[in-house]
Amino acid sequence: MIWPVVILVVLVVFGSVYWMKPSPRDTRLAALRLDAIKRGLHVRQFKFKPESAKNGVRDEVWGTSFTYVRPGRQQGGELRFRVVGQAAWDSEGLPEGLAWHDKGTPAEAALLCEKIGTLNDEIIMMEVFENRATIMTAEHKAATAESYEQFLKAFLPE
Repeated sequence: MIWPVVILVVLVVFGSVYWMKPSPRDTRLAALRLDAIKRGLHVRQFKFKPESAKNGVRDEVWGTSFTYVRPGRQQGGELRFRVVGQAAWDSEGLPEGLAWHDKGTPAEAALLCEKIGTLNDEIIMMEVFENRATIMTAEHKAATAESYEQFLKAFLPE
């Protein structure tokens, strides 16, 4: 009679510990985010509420954002452009699946089209200011912090 109780206790303890163990996906995302932090990117959970009446983007955008801040000049920070990975009214010059929230120049659209292939990930939202660039991605398995860093640096000339 004591053996079934001992086996049950061992299974309860082992099952509880095993249940708390992070999943392979959580482990991969933690490693990706830690690598991004080591590379100097700011990583945070972020929720963006679009101005639906202005541009037709309806759904709130939320996820993990990676921000590269240009060293030195921190003053200013005026918005240059913002794109979202949703259908909206204006997607002129952008790759399929992206739409302007705050429209940029044709040169910025061309740069985005050129650099998006190096990202190995899907853009959920991207915003570029004078002194920083932020990207929110789907964090697919092929994504790397190095590709995020290089992608963001391309939009901020030194």
